[in-house]
Amino acid sequence: MSRIKPHQFLKELTCLYVEDNEFIRESFSMLISRYFKEVVIASNGEEGYEKFLQVHPDIIISDIRMPVMDGLDMVKKIKEHSPDIFVIFTTAFTDIEYLKQAIDLGVEGYITKPVDKQKLLKKLNLLAQFLKQQRDSQELLELLESIFNKQPNPTVLIDGQAIKLANSAFKLMFGFTSADEFFEQFPLDLSKTTQEITIQYEDKSVTFEVHIQKLGSKLLVVLNDISSLENQILTDSLTKLYNRKILAKVLPSLESTRRCLLMMDIDHFKQINDNYGHLVGDRVLVQLSELLKNSIRRDDILIRWGGEEFLLILDNVSDIDIAYKVANSLRHKIEEFTFDFVERVTCSFGVCCGVISQDSFEMLVEKADKALYGAKQTGRNKVIKSEEC
Repeated sequence: MSRIKPHQFLKELTCLYVEDNEFIRESFSMLISRYFKEVVIASNGEEGYEKFLQVHPDIIISDIRMPVMDGLDMVKKIKEHSPDIFVIFTTAFTDIEYLKQAIDLGVEGYITKPVDKQKLLKKLNLLAQFLKQQRDSQELLELLESIFNKQPNPTVLIDGQAIKLANSAFKLMFGFTSADEFFEQFPLDLSKTTQEITIQYEDKSVTFEVHIQKLGSKLLVVLNDISSLENQILTDSLTKLYNRKILAKVLPSLESTRRCLLMMDIDHFKQINDNYGHLVGDRVLVQLSELLKNSIRRDDILIRWGGEEFLLILDNVSDIDIAYKVANSLRHKIEEFTFDFVERVTCSFGVCCGVISQDSFEMLVEKADKALYGAKQTGRNKVIKSEEC
């Protein structure tokens, strides 16, 4: 039978050795000191427990029957702190009750005295191999976490029902603790490697481009927030309101519903630019946009139509008289608002309502614009309802 060599990883481990017999303790500690990085010695269970708290060893080798505190009671206390600590008992007795208690504690085994060196090495090598795999896995996990946390996009590794790994961006944005919570918020099609999904997050809609990679039974999911990019395309750079491109996104959801449109225009805006300069004109546009945003509901759609013209699509308003009142309320707020550098700003409004479709929407806008033209031609700072709606 070939001799067993000590596992090289034992030289990176610390062992706590507890034995009350001085002669055995000295001779056995000399033996195992060749295997371990460090061997910490105690003469009874109470001292062994204190040494454990000080050094937190990787492996414990202990006698069972000892004065002051026996090995069983010591391991019970130690397991309260470290349930997974590896323990090997040495004993000169074959007391079945003692051995049964040792097994119930979940120790890794026992060796009868005098200790057979080859049997001991075999057990120690198995523990060393397991601890090395455990440490390698932990280092790999830490490396993955480091790589994950360098990713600016929320990234998560899902294993069955568990979130195995999540980067800082993911943890900061979401509080998911299980895969079920994640998939409830993100109902993904796992047959697709790339897809777009829009969710509600902090009272706003956020669109993610989701990338899925299957790693065996695990899923690596990267969430790329494209809302900001999308908003840049759909948003007017000066006022931060929607531009006309938003219609391609919202009109399909409004198809076949009756809505009221408000077309508005700043009165004498050319004079503001001529008298105060274009920078002041831009400031008026920005302040007016902020006033309007703060005066409408969240689901109303406000668009900078072009120049000093704005279009407002009212959510769930189909009655032209109600739309007229909304327009008049906005008109009064604008007239009473104090703008920077400009003494007074007023707006004219045209109102039209109708059933929305891709074909009809342009006609509804033309009718609202025609009503707006009538308001400007008849004195400005007023609201006119389209007679054709």
